[in-house]
Order: sequence, then structure tokens, then C-alpha cells
Amino acid sequence: MHQLQFTGLHSYVGAKDGISVPVELRCGAAVVRLAASLDTGATFCIFRSEVAEALGLDLRSGLHQRFRTANSSFEAFGHEVELAVLDVVTHSTVYFFAEESINKNVLGRIGWLDRVRLGLVDHDGSLYLAPYNSA
Repeated sequence: MHQLQFTGLHSYVGAKDGISVPVELRCGAAVVRLAASLDTGATFCIFRSEVAEALGLDLRSGLHQRFRTANSSFEAFGHEVELAVLDVVTHSTVYFFAEESINKNVLGRIGWLDRVRLGLVDHDGSLYLAPYNSA
């Protein structure tokens, strides 16, 4: 039998929009609290453009990236921020949608999922989390 240990537990209600977790983004003294969807199929973490503004970032001065999905494409800009989810804090380059009309916040693999240990029991609505390198 295998065992994993976790430092945080988040209970969620199953919804058609997926699994949402509380997130805190920090850049300098600026802090933004929001909900983001856990998306194991997303390569990167991507947030609404207004979040970059609230963090005091010049959106378009970031690393430009064009993303392609199965049915569309979009542009985003990457910035280094501190990302906290259930008391697990990482420093990551996250992206912000160029289009203000895109109203979505996503936690993806690079910059978040690759830095945590995640346990998910969807039937119970339980998400377990720990830093990747914790004992």
C-alpha cells in the first residue's frame, strides 16, 4: 500500500465548471484573492487580465505567448508572482489573458501542479494538498 501525506484539505462542491480552489496572488505589496479552477489539462496558470492590473503589473510588458486550444487561440502575457493555494506558496511565472472579455482563472501544470502534491477524492469533494518537497 502507498501512502502520501498532505498539509491542507479543501472541501468543494461539485459543479459543472469544475473544481474551484481559493488562490492568493502576490506581487510586491499587492495581494489579490480569487477562485481558480484546477485544470490538469492546462499547461500553464492563466488569470483574468484585471488581476494583473490589481497586482500593479503592466500587462503587456510581460512575456508574450499565444496559446492554442482545440477550438480557439488566445494571447496572454507572463509575469513572475507569488502564488498561494491552501497555505502552499510558490513563486511562478503565470499568464494573464490579453482579452479583458475572458473571465476565467486556471491553475495548470507548469508553475503550480508541478510544485505540489495533490490528492483528489471527487466523490467526497475533497482536495488534499502539500508542497511537493514536504516530508
